[in-house]
This record gives sequence, structure tokens and C-alpha cells, in this order.
Amino acid sequence: MTEPLPEVVAAASRLRPAIEETAAALAGADLPRLLASDALVQTALNHVPRPGSLAPEERSHLRHEVEEAQATLRRCRRLGVALNEFVRLSLDAHGHAAGYEPAGPAVAMTGRALNEKA
Repeated sequence: MTEPLPEVVAAASRLRPAIEETAAALAGADLPRLLASDALVQTALNHVPRPGSLAPEERSHLRHEVEEAQATLRRCRRLGVALNEFVRLSLDAHGHAAGYEPAGPAVAMTGRALNEKA
């Protein structure tokens, strides 16, 4: 019979699904889901206690969970960059500025003014 995982390891294992929910929201460009996933991540992070003295096998399991969470965060970063570029290009194509400048006339779609890859 296996012993239950220490709280720090269990909390770390709850963090990854919360981050995966963020990635899914980014992949689907689903703003309500993205906002809800932030609450999940914050809750998971708030329940991660300080990792006191852990046995070597517990440290190994914790390390695995943290590495998986880091991989998911890298995926979120890539998805966020892609979504940001999509929004920027969409605004550019419609002649809207992304900053505080007033919107100018629509860019002529000649193939020379808007030359970006998504």
C-alpha cells in the first residue's frame, strides 16, 4: 500500500491541470475561460506549501510535477504570443492602431503594406 503524497507534491500536481486549462483557453481564444482559469491557477498556487524536508522519492515526484508545469507554462507562452500576433495583425488589417494613436485610414491591401506571417 502506498502512502499518500506529501501536501507539497499533491499541491504541485493540482497546479498543472490549472495551467493546462489556461493553455486550452488560449488555444481556443476563449476569454471567459481564460479569466476563469486564472482563478484556478491562483487557487492552486495559494495551496502550495513550503517544501520542508522531503524524502528523496518525494523530491523526485515533486521535481517531475514542477517540470510538467513548466512545460505547460511554455506552451501557454507560445499560445499567448500567437494569439497576440493574431490580434495585432487583425487590427492592422482593419486599419486600427494597437496603441493610443488615433486610428488612421485603412491600409490599402496591395500586398506590400501588410506582410506578416502567423
